[in-house]
Amino acid sequence: MKVTSLLLLIMVACGGCSATRESRPPTKMHVENLLRQLLVDEFTPGREIVVSYVEIPPNTRMDRHWHLGEEFQYYLEGDVTIEQDGRPTIVGTPGTVGHVPYKQMHTAVTGLKGGRLIVFRVHAEGEPVRYL
Repeated sequence: MKVTSLLLLIMVACGGCSATRESRPPTKMHVENLLRQLLVDEFTPGREIVVSYVEIPPNTRMDRHWHLGEEFQYYLEGDVTIEQDGRPTIVGTPGTVGHVPYKQMHTAVTGLKGGRLIVFRVHAEGEPVRYL
């Protein structure tokens, strides 16, 4: 419940990220980092927060990858599924939240509408955002 509340707070802080974009499906892959912030060492040493706005065009399959951290998605528009090795597929529809665990291999796949989402990561400081 705390994660969902935090993601909703981020959406409010973004000032309606999706409202400034057109509601037509995206035409190209777009990632905009909204926030990259170190967490306090006393609380969580060596960790940072990465918040990104992501647009994925229709009928796209991203490269399989994993993250050195936990990933949460808040789905704004479209139809996105997250396929995970050995775990249930996440069906992302507007207003839903998904979670990909630490180092979990996965990919995002879109349908006819493409997808727009906010991705929130608790991530190892200074490491690449994703590994193929």
